[in-house]
Amino acid sequence: MELHKKFLKKTKQMVKIKLFAIIIFANLLTSCYSTYYTYSGNVHQRAIGQNKNQILRTYGIPDKTTDDGAGGSIFVYESYTQTTTTNINSGTYGRSLAYGGAIYDNGGIIGASQTQAGSVSSTYGVSETSINKTFCYLFLDKNNIVYDFKTNYGAQYEEYSCFSKTRTWLNVSVYCLLFPPVIVAAIPCAIIAQKKAKRKGMICK
Repeated sequence: MELHKKFLKKTKQMVKIKLFAIIIFANLLTSCYSTYYTYSGNVHQRAIGQNKNQILRTYGIPDKTTDDGAGGSIFVYESYTQTTTTNINSGTYGRSLAYGGAIYDNGGIIGASQTQAGSVSSTYGVSETSINKTFCYLFLDKNNIVYDFKTNYGAQYEEYSCFSKTRTWLNVSVYCLLFPPVIVAAIPCAIIAQKKAKRKGMICK
């Protein structure tokens, strides 16, 4: 009986260690990689090389047209967004009154009841207004072909991930210091993950 209890206890300990090793492995896999974003261009770049008719079909009639100083023109597309924020204190209230509730020793007979509810608000008198401008300027040459653009929106970013050796082995060191038994799982997992990333050319530079 005593041997059976010891066997069960040892088995539970092994199960806990294996579960913890799996958790460590999962954490290492997710924390080994760093995510970066690189600028990959602007959506308006596709306008370069298009003619006037194509631009009008895509962008619509410009808000205004100006001279580019070289025999061409500039299509100006602009929009403004105004936001006003005012500091406001607000609150709600409710009130319920009953009359005649004490009749017959409060035996359930109520002569009348009244309920009121509402809300109140007050302002500090301080408000802030901000105006945001978005613009896109398309430059057309004398042949009405777009050769350049200027804009403050439409940037595109490409996401990529790479294996960070510094972060990985730092995590392994922390895990092993805090929970020494996991060294048997953490180090092999990190080595495997690093070799896999190297084969794919995904090691961070």
